[in-house]
Amino acid sequence: MRSIQTPSKLSCILMRGTRAPQPQTANLPIMIQEVDLPSEVPVMTLSSTVLFPQALMPLFIFEPRYREMLSDVLANDRIFAVAALDERSEEAANSETSYSIAAIGVVRACKQNPDGSSNLVLQGLARVELETIVSEAPYRRARIRQILSEPGGTAAHLATIQSRLLDLIQTQIRLGAAIPQEVLQFLGAVSEPENALDLAIYTLCSSATLKQALLETREILPRYEKFEQFLHSEIKRLKLDLKLRGDLNDEHIGNN
Repeated sequence: MRSIQTPSKLSCILMRGTRAPQPQTANLPIMIQEVDLPSEVPVMTLSSTVLFPQALMPLFIFEPRYREMLSDVLANDRIFAVAALDERSEEAANSETSYSIAAIGVVRACKQNPDGSSNLVLQGLARVELETIVSEAPYRRARIRQILSEPGGTAAHLATIQSRLLDLIQTQIRLGAAIPQEVLQFLGAVSEPENALDLAIYTLCSSATLKQALLETREILPRYEKFEQFLHSEIKRLKLDLKLRGDLNDEHIGNN
């Protein structure tokens, strides 16, 4: 595996009106979990935005200093980290204080616009800890350490994660959740249960706070169990909506 060395931080926003990556856009090569990461990377701090390994995140780059950062990244290894803004901190908005657990990603596609802004797609590679902020100008650089997942349960339990996850998503779809059937098909085709789990969290979890907590959960089985609780709460909400509309039948009641 090749070594990667890159510079620092970038400020951009999610493209307005973008949706979760569709299955046909997610057929890029799945990256192995143990990657030879750089010791320092650029860090982009975004509000209510959490990148996961394997996930595809569309971004819009427009500020001059971050155009410079993107130019540097593309000229090197196309690598930077995305960290969620820690809004628990009163100084977060001014200082861009972020959570220390983030994800590193690689630019898979980038298109520069006539006005100098750029649209790009970043694919998550790995969980990382931002150990030290090395510099802030012209953009943030941080020293990082890769976080490797641990099973958190027996092999038998881990083997059931993907099928249990798909069953819960299928139940949501039957109850009227706005989840394309193709998402279910794509998640079922992912070879590694942990990758399927992380992609499902990134695509389906509506709470940025929960996403961050799940990104920070190193053990796979506990991560799944926390997300499973969220899916069950969504199923209960969907059933309540149907009941209030008078559309809940016995078949739906049986799906929990």
